[in-house]
Amino acid sequence: MDMEAEQSDDLEKLIQQRVGGRVRELRQAAGITAVVLARRAGLSQGQLSKIENGKATLSVKTLARLCRIFDRPVGYLFQSFDAMPRVLGTLATVKGPENLGIQRFAEEVHKLTGQNLRLIPLRPSQIGSAVAQVDQLKDGLIDLFVEEPFYYGKFVDGFKIFSLPYAFNSESHRRMFLESRFFQRQLHEPLRREGIRLINRKWNWLRGLEWVLAATRPVVVPEDLRGLKVRVVESRLMQRFWQALGARPVAVPWAEVGSALRSGDIDVLPTHKAHLHPLGFCRYTRYVSLLGDLSPVLSVAVNESKFQILAPEIQDALLAACDRAGDFFSSHVRQSEIENEQLNIRRFKAAYLKISLDPWYEAVARARRDLLAEGLLDSETAAAVDAAAGRLEGGIRTS
Repeated sequence: MDMEAEQSDDLEKLIQQRVGGRVRELRQAAGITAVVLARRAGLSQGQLSKIENGKATLSVKTLARLCRIFDRPVGYLFQSFDAMPRVLGTLATVKGPENLGIQRFAEEVHKLTGQNLRLIPLRPSQIGSAVAQVDQLKDGLIDLFVEEPFYYGKFVDGFKIFSLPYAFNSESHRRMFLESRFFQRQLHEPLRREGIRLINRKWNWLRGLEWVLAATRPVVVPEDLRGLKVRVVESRLMQRFWQALGARPVAVPWAEVGSALRSGDIDVLPTHKAHLHPLGFCRYTRYVSLLGDLSPVLSVAVNESKFQILAPEIQDALLAACDRAGDFFSSHVRQSEIENEQLNIRRFKAAYLKISLDPWYEAVARARRDLLAEGLLDSETAAAVDAAAGRLEGGIRTS
């Protein structure tokens, strides 16, 4: 982990130096002074000096302001002087095994495209929350984003189904739905029209073993959630879901979860086992309820306009890199998750609670009916998910 962190720091320094050099080059070519550029970009002269000298970590918003001044795409700032990639890819994830999987993806892209395409991973502190990144992807401020599909529910309602636990009975059920004509026509194609293309072909990016609740006290049945403060993303759907289970939802950006746990602002964290040890969550929430849901599948999405300017052979190589990296990502995260469970037990005296799942299935089913009745879930998509389960039981492999 120390070596991985050191490599990540070295990469960030290289990125800062490259961006700084590009900003200085553009400013000098435009014939404007540092004072004028700082004023137009809403920066202090000291900030601009740090940027140009490669000593500042920039947010995407700041990069976008600078690029608008020079009428250049954001990706221009990241291009090396000796070997310019055709397009910049930006992505971010949490530290730990997932980060190593993302790095493998970047390596595969660079190799399979003959070094014509380079992905530059950025830290969440540079590009904001996952909700913000979805907007940045749509607007072309970032080019590539790896996360769970439910984030696209703000553009296409059907994707919200992926935010609920127990939406799918098995990995085969989920794969049946993802490969269905309904998914292609009603979710994927509308998302492309919004400017975002999903490049998963194998849908093999799996986030560990299962969904868990990390809590400050034992949570065994849904009734144990009553009155507890549960962390949620910025989503009306998720707020209502946890309210239906009796909890008090609190919207907290992912980057602030650790501090919210430490301060007691949240009592329960719905998360994935893969995140527990790398982020030290069990330091504050030593009770881990194993809820037996499928490991979430991650979508790999690119900005549609950027994808369309790539040559066909580069597009094919990007798709192949996604397939290869997904296999590595899933196996590496899964193995790390098994090892990290023992580390959590030894270091934080974490208690992993194997509980009866029937009460949770029933509570989630009731909540889902309420959400459908309130129009917070797309009824057509819910019906298509149920239909996929029926086809699977009947042994039908087409839709």
